[in-house]
Amino acid sequence: MKNLHLLFALLTFGFFISCSKDDNNSGGSTIQSITITANPSEAYVGDNIQFTVKGNNNVDVTGTSVIYVNASPIVNNFFTTTAVGTLSVYAVYQVSSTVSLTSPTIQIPVSQAINFNKRVLIEDFTGTWCQYCPRVSYSISQVRAQTNDAVVVAIHRGASDPYNFSAASVLESMIGLTGYPTAMLNRKTDWTYPENNNIAQVVNLTNGVNPRIGLAMTNSVNSTNGNVTVQVNVKFGKNFSGLKLVVYALEDNLLYNQTNSTSFYGGVNPITNFNHKDVLRAFLTTSILGDDIPGATTLNNVYTRSFVYNLGGAQAANIHFAAFVVDSAGNALNSRDALANETQTFEVQ
Repeated sequence: MKNLHLLFALLTFGFFISCSKDDNNSGGSTIQSITITANPSEAYVGDNIQFTVKGNNNVDVTGTSVIYVNASPIVNNFFTTTAVGTLSVYAVYQVSSTVSLTSPTIQIPVSQAINFNKRVLIEDFTGTWCQYCPRVSYSISQVRAQTNDAVVVAIHRGASDPYNFSAASVLESMIGLTGYPTAMLNRKTDWTYPENNNIAQVVNLTNGVNPRIGLAMTNSVNSTNGNVTVQVNVKFGKNFSGLKLVVYALEDNLLYNQTNSTSFYGGVNPITNFNHKDVLRAFLTTSILGDDIPGATTLNNVYTRSFVYNLGGAQAANIHFAAFVVDSAGNALNSRDALANETQTFEVQ
């Protein structure tokens, strides 16, 4: 009988300890409060804001919370802004059938951004010796037949190429170039092979959400000394950081035989006196990867920088310039080209 009493006491004690431990763990993991955050925390009309809801234990409960924007529940955790003003946002998390938690309300200011015309940058790594490079040249002509919003740069490489631009090796290293031809869109996106079957990939990059970076150039030629003054203006349609500017000098109507092992251009090899266009002759910024844009890169501000390029015997009518802005990851946000004698205004949409 004494053994039975002892066994009963041990079982009771064990049950008490077990329940106590369970209560303590439950109390440590129970969500007692929630918070909501927004990305971005300051928005512009047209932005898509993502909300995240977390408990005080850092557990993500976004999927099981109801988010309210200006007192109205939204379907998921994304909200697209439609008007200037301030959004009041909070979340409700249902702990049980009778208990719910409400987050503190956050305020998200929404401003009117400036949208600009969208252009696509094509950097064509090519060579007069390159037997398959005419495929990309042909594809570029097909892009231009469909849109005026393509900025094209032909970067010639190879010691035997009279237009070899050796300084492009830094850029080639950045993009991880493995062979020619290679065509890059907005600097870091591969134009899918075969390029002639993927014209839409390029044209589509001129559509969709408009960029909030605008460029305009004011260029003038001094006929006495052959200097071209190139003034590049960059306008910011929202707040930015970590931007760089790249400016190229390009030349058209350079006639030289082009090796050709494709069916394009009649399949002849070589293509005699092929008209090489948009040939990179110089970068006017300090680096081909871009120079930092200093100062306030904020909504409505304009950054201006001037360069001087000497024609060096080239015809002014054959020279034009390309300018584009890249982000901290090296992606071109927008681009534009201009003649040696041209004054542009911003292409506000």
